[in-house]
Amino acid sequence: MILHSESAGAGEPVVILHGLMGACENWRGVRAALADRYRVVCLDLPNHGRSPQAERFDLRTIGDDVVETLDAAGVGQAAVIGHSLGGKVAMQMASDHAERLRGLVVVDISPRAIQPVHLFVLRACQQLDLASARRRSELDAALAQFIPQPETRDFLLKNVVRGKDGSFVWRVPLRHLIDNYRAVSDAPPLVAPYAGPTLFVAGETSPFRLLADEALIRGWFPAARFVTIPGAGHLVHADQPEAFVAEVRAFLGEFL
Repeated sequence: MILHSESAGAGEPVVILHGLMGACENWRGVRAALADRYRVVCLDLPNHGRSPQAERFDLRTIGDDVVETLDAAGVGQAAVIGHSLGGKVAMQMASDHAERLRGLVVVDISPRAIQPVHLFVLRACQQLDLASARRRSELDAALAQFIPQPETRDFLLKNVVRGKDGSFVWRVPLRHLIDNYRAVSDAPPLVAPYAGPTLFVAGETSPFRLLADEALIRGWFPAARFVTIPGAGHLVHADQPEAFVAEVRAFLGEFL
């Protein structure tokens, strides 16, 4: 599968993989900040953004789709930045396609199975009556019954667009995401450690508690370094973009 991509800049390639219910448009600020030095390629994962939809998928097949897309774009080796679901895909790529990675940045996720917190979010989105809504504020109010955090609702509702008849529709196939949630929330089926340069970035207030998995992470990524971004939650790049970009630039500058 060839995925939708957006790119900017020139130089050594850096690939960005977003998280669940995200899209490369959520990373345009980071892409612009890195594009003065690198060729930054941001991809929409399957069933997200403008990429094709797939009824069945898992971390390994998504990683293969990323590699196929990079082949089509003429990108050989690259540094890969992955957030949340994208971080799991990036870790799987480091296991299955280590020869394609110059380095790895994993943002606020570890190679461990996670609790089904996002499944609740996806099902809450499914409950919204998009057909009868006239304004986006009505959808926000309805979603607030399940999700009190306004920044999370704003992030999710970026996936609601106007259909051809003017009514609201989801641009992501929620049923596909729910049906395959277990496959992408389980521990990645890693087969070999990745010895290349690796940075794990944690949000200080994130519920994922990345540093609690340091021993597990070092078993698969022996060169791993860890940094925590103060004042950032799970959406590290959105909560503290300047601090996030500074850490990433410093890390990439060591080998790219």
